[in-house]
Amino acid sequence: MRTFTSSLLLTTTLLASGTAAWSVQDESAAYAPWNGEPSNAQIIQAFGKQGIRINGAEAVGVRPNVLIALKEAQQHGLGNSKVDFAAVEIAQDLGLDTGSGSTTVKNIVSAIGFLLHKPGIVRPWPHPKLVPPMEWESYFNETTNLWNQPNFMNLMNRSQFYPVKISWEDIGRYQGSVWGDRISDVGIWVRERESDPSSAKLALSVRRDSNFRDKVLMVPADRIKVHVKSWGHIVEKTLPERLQELGLASKNRDRNVIVSNQFAIVPVPAHDMHGAWPEGVPPRAAFNFSIFPYGSTNFVITDVIEGSHEAIVGPGTHQMLFANIHGQKAPFTASRAEDRQDLLQMERDLKAKGMDVDVQRYYLIQIPLRRNARNIQLSNMGTPPFQGYYAYPMELSAEGDYAYAPAPAAPPAAGSGTVYKEKKAMPENSAQRAEPGLDRVAIGHGDAEGAYFTGSGYRGERAEEPIRVTVVYFVTPVGKVTAKDMDTFAKAFSQWDSQAIWGGSFVTKETN
Repeated sequence: MRTFTSSLLLTTTLLASGTAAWSVQDESAAYAPWNGEPSNAQIIQAFGKQGIRINGAEAVGVRPNVLIALKEAQQHGLGNSKVDFAAVEIAQDLGLDTGSGSTTVKNIVSAIGFLLHKPGIVRPWPHPKLVPPMEWESYFNETTNLWNQPNFMNLMNRSQFYPVKISWEDIGRYQGSVWGDRISDVGIWVRERESDPSSAKLALSVRRDSNFRDKVLMVPADRIKVHVKSWGHIVEKTLPERLQELGLASKNRDRNVIVSNQFAIVPVPAHDMHGAWPEGVPPRAAFNFSIFPYGSTNFVITDVIEGSHEAIVGPGTHQMLFANIHGQKAPFTASRAEDRQDLLQMERDLKAKGMDVDVQRYYLIQIPLRRNARNIQLSNMGTPPFQGYYAYPMELSAEGDYAYAPAPAAPPAAGSGTVYKEKKAMPENSAQRAEPGLDRVAIGHGDAEGAYFTGSGYRGERAEEPIRVTVVYFVTPVGKVTAKDMDTFAKAFSQWDSQAIWGGSFVTKETN
């Protein structure tokens, strides 16, 4: 019987680019496809590191099972039973003891793990179950659960603002009803782990009035500017000009548009946090808007500082909106503004040219298409991870506002009065307690995740109905949300009021 010396089990913590600070929930780490196979000498080396001495002939003999084990580990993780099965057969081929109390199989699995990490053989790749350390996780969870914090909600109620998880962005709705002929639900899905869309949760949107009342503005259409990339440059066009180019102009409904404005409160990491964003980029959180227009079909333009993107959404379910980066779809990203000096410089340069841009602003423009259009193809680039979100009743606040409530979550790691790590807690009697707790966010884009499809068949299919423009300003918590933040919201809302020719609710027929 062959004997061997014991050795430590190979640590499976990933040390590849961008993953050194991550922890692993279990041993089910998955890996990218092979870019090569181990040589016999590398197999000998890997087994030797576990105290198993084999020669060249034995390496050739066990090679088929080593390759099987590597393949299974690459697809399913080292902890998979198929890897253990191959390890037992390798031990059998080598005449090693696999009886009770033996560590042979464990050490062979460790040798397979060494080969997985050997440079030039296979490249480690993060599995969705890799999670960031608690500081980012707790900050992410607390921010997406602000609606569960009484202090925050009381502040919103006193200021007569309305935080919702799903915003009703309707072009047409019946008076006094939640239904209508152009209903759209809109959500903002922020990912805890950028490479894992299933880790996304709904962020809060703060409205100036309830979903049910739906206070809106009518604004001249040419006040809305769309930014198109042309030969590497940003070209600004009025919305009516862009509609003409797209073949989506209306004879009677392009003079004014319906505008609703709101704030998205999203978790954005700081430098002293570690998380699942690529190495070499400022800390960021990836996000997508989702839109569900129920029984109608809309052409959607999204516009951010880097340009505009287009898609067709229709009935069925919520559909995700992406940035179109050279024909590839990529999630949008939110970074703390000071971390994106490139975008801040772009903002300054474009404003110097007289353009209407803002690094924290996101336009969602819904252009209604004809119901009887026959050749329209939807973009259908993905759906959000809605597990549990519609399984619970809609939340009803004391003010009569409905918002879709997610499944009950675990209590946040910190209390409702938390000041996040990068700021020290301030005593209640501090003169600084009214300082803003929300900071400006810059919107960019992440890495490509597949082909972008705008949709087709939309030219000439514009319905003679109004356009709705949702204006969203992104902010992130850096401390406890205060009355100062409510003042900022109010000022931003009033700035849009000055652009409107009318303001009020089409649903309840109340005007202000």
